[in-house]
Amino acid sequence: MKILYLTLSKIELDKQGIYSDLINALSEAGHEVTVLQVCEPKDTKKTGLTEENGIRLLKVVVGDLFGVGFIKKGINTLKIEPMLIKALKTFLSTDTFDLVLYATPPITFAGVVSFAKKKYGCRSFLMLKDIFPQNAVDIGLFSKKGLLYTYFRRKEKALYALSDRIGCMSDANRKYLFAHNPELDDTKVLIFPNTQKIRARAGYGKKREEGEVLRFVFGGNFGKPQAIDFLLKAIGDERMQRLPARFLFAGNGSETEKVRQAAEKYANMEYIPFMPADEYDRFMADCDVGIISLDHRFTIPNYPSRVLSYMAMAKPVLAATDPVTDIRELVLKQARCGLWCASDDKDAFIDCVRELTEHPEKCREYGENGRRFYESHFDVKQSVACIETIMKGMEDHV
Repeated sequence: MKILYLTLSKIELDKQGIYSDLINALSEAGHEVTVLQVCEPKDTKKTGLTEENGIRLLKVVVGDLFGVGFIKKGINTLKIEPMLIKALKTFLSTDTFDLVLYATPPITFAGVVSFAKKKYGCRSFLMLKDIFPQNAVDIGLFSKKGLLYTYFRRKEKALYALSDRIGCMSDANRKYLFAHNPELDDTKVLIFPNTQKIRARAGYGKKREEGEVLRFVFGGNFGKPQAIDFLLKAIGDERMQRLPARFLFAGNGSETEKVRQAAEKYANMEYIPFMPADEYDRFMADCDVGIISLDHRFTIPNYPSRVLSYMAMAKPVLAATDPVTDIRELVLKQARCGLWCASDDKDAFIDCVRELTEHPEKCREYGENGRRFYESHFDVKQSVACIETIMKGMEDHV
């Protein structure tokens, strides 16, 4: 099968990630993969086609998309479609593809998907990782009454209509999609969770005893969706200051300055700038609990991929989220890998931290539960098999 993979994410095939793992796994399964990748000027100077381990990479240079203001990011996002179509015409004009594969964000791939389907006569599969523009409305970035919402909502519906199949990360995602897009055919939407290549576990660092300081880590993007203000308010509470807990924020994002300032203010907190993947893995091995945080205002059931990283390393999960996401179900019932509280309930978050510091043996139990669930449910080979089954099913109905 020849696959055209569209992505806004920075793809580094030699590093772990839900997208790089999937691309590598598809290639290892014998499929020909061409990645059409959006790049920032700081990463790639010139648009061009390269090859890495049998996988072709067409890197298209656009404006800055990350670490910039919302307006600038929005303008540059709108420029992506015509630039990607131009790249297809220039570099892949004589190629053929069986499937165009892509993920949200962004929803502005609709024009590119439409062009690819017409030019190559291929099928299309959307991996729904983000439900936009509703997520932006939920956290107050813009209003449902504005022109931006109307524009992006049309783009969203166009992308759903163009997609022959839509893979949702969880059952709550799937139900939400039908509730707000009743025109979608029931057979079109399926469960397609985040997955990774199963790697050797990192294990634990020093075994913590009751009364010893537990190291809680929040790793990845510091953005508005991650409820950074809530976390900082809870960490700064005088009750939290008395607990044997230390909070490590490792990463970057639009809220980095808030994190940095809080780390200077609170003795129980530390800010660690972005680290290379191998260095981050060594750092994580000596941490005790992984934090998941989502803004309590979300009405869409987000399913952050960082939970896989914590489970892969056998780290217990402390999730503070909105009530609609089924991360709560995963953590408390399915995997039984940690604790959950609402991300507008500071007292409950402090109680969760207290419980883990008073019962460090529970951390090991939660971590082991999470690792077992991860191995049986989040193997990237399952995603490859799902894509192959989807394609066969569509071919059988031609």
